Amino acid sequence: MTRRILSALIATLMAGAAHAVPPDMPPNAPWGERPLAHGFANQAVVQGQVQRMLINPYGEVDGLRLADGTLVKFPPHLADALTAVVKPGDAVRVIGRPQARGTVHADAIVNTASGQTVYDQPPPLGEGRPLPPHLRARQLQPQQVEGRVDAVLTGPRGEANGVILSDGSIVRFPPESLRLSVQPGAPFAASGLGTRNAMGTSLEAVSLGTSLSALQPLYDRTR
Repeated sequence: MTRRILSALIATLMAGAAHAVPPDMPPNAPWGERPLAHGFANQAVVQGQVQRMLINPYGEVDGLRLADGTLVKFPPHLADALTAVVKPGDAVRVIGRPQARGTVHADAIVNTASGQTVYDQPPPLGEGRPLPPHLRARQLQPQQVEGRVDAVLTGPRGEANGVILSDGSIVRFPPESLRLSVQPGAPFAASGLGTRNAMGTSLEAVSLGTSLSALQPLYDRTR
């Protein structure tokens, strides 16, 4: 979707924000009980307060978690643009495409107080493009985390591919590698490679378990 179309959609939504949620629907109603406001085809609109910024194992912001539990995905190459517009505690309006239950891939994120907007767009050509994966991987450090599952991260088809723990730590893993419960409240531990910075801790798991003393490798190292 082009920026011009998104700008028009945002303007329409700002003008009609009072009608985005039915008057008899509590503003903090759980996701499953609250209809999404729709603009263009396959577009959803979500409003809420930013609880925390989400980061990938490289330490780059790649989304938001709202106070109502909604997970918002956004490309990590736009991390600087996003963090310049949105901070934890800010009220935002998200225009995007619904994925699994409770998750939206954002096309635009609006800071409703300032009116500033950050748009999804391709990475720049030439200078400024991210390093290739094998070079980026050199930035990662061994990490271990342990706690209880606070939220489950999912792929486009609803497959679990990560968790957020109660302390905010984020663990990513291949969906096919999961062999234990990732229901909210379940004990969970992981070791792998990732980053710990001011935004928190995030890692790509190489071992998972219910505790650090019960970790099991995800990959067969004998092959």
